[in-house]
Amino acid sequence: MSLSDYGYKEYEKEAEQNASLTNFFGDKEAWKEKYLSPIIKTKDWDLITDELGKEGHTNIFQTKFFTKAFGQDIINLAEKSNCWTQKRHEFYPTTDMLLESINMNSIYEEILKEYLYPWAIYLWELEGKTWKALYGESFLIKYSTNKQAHLSLHHDYSIFTGLTTLNDEYEEGGTYFKKQKICVNPSIGTMCLHPGNVTHKHGARPITSGTRYVIVSFIRSKEPYAE
Repeated sequence: MSLSDYGYKEYEKEAEQNASLTNFFGDKEAWKEKYLSPIIKTKDWDLITDELGKEGHTNIFQTKFFTKAFGQDIINLAEKSNCWTQKRHEFYPTTDMLLESINMNSIYEEILKEYLYPWAIYLWELEGKTWKALYGESFLIKYSTNKQAHLSLHHDYSIFTGLTTLNDEYEEGGTYFKKQKICVNPSIGTMCLHPGNVTHKHGARPITSGTRYVIVSFIRSKEPYAE
């Protein structure tokens, strides 16, 4: 077998992986089987949710959302697209890309609608039309020692935020919450949920080697708060 034959086979393999990742609407059940954790698919919120720190006080929750395959495939897709930018955020810029730039936003939003929004509504016992009109601004962040290894303390421009860990090929790092004195650095596929504004100032601790990838979703509502 020639090197060119090998290269073509590898290209076919990668194309198949990317097609699978972006083919949610073509076969939703197959996509969920490959990329969603069996844990989140139960929707048994009390059973599958961990609150970090002192239970009932921190409002920092996590559960397993995705498989390792999801993290691997979306990182691969993002790196091949090379759509990274540092120009989207005025005060706390990150090396990131919107999921829509790699044709993943509509897919990810479907997952948020089915699992993240109901999870948050249940945990915080939210009522009213505000919580029926949620939507996310989702983007993939890259932390690397040779470009941007950390992010300073800040508040998110969101009602609440979901942060998904995509890989573990790095040292140190994690998301540190100042008032709660908690550093979140969970296993691959885990999503962390926390309030966005006012109470949960946080930042990304520096990594010391490797590259850290996460997906951040700023969740807002198209409806004003109910009076």
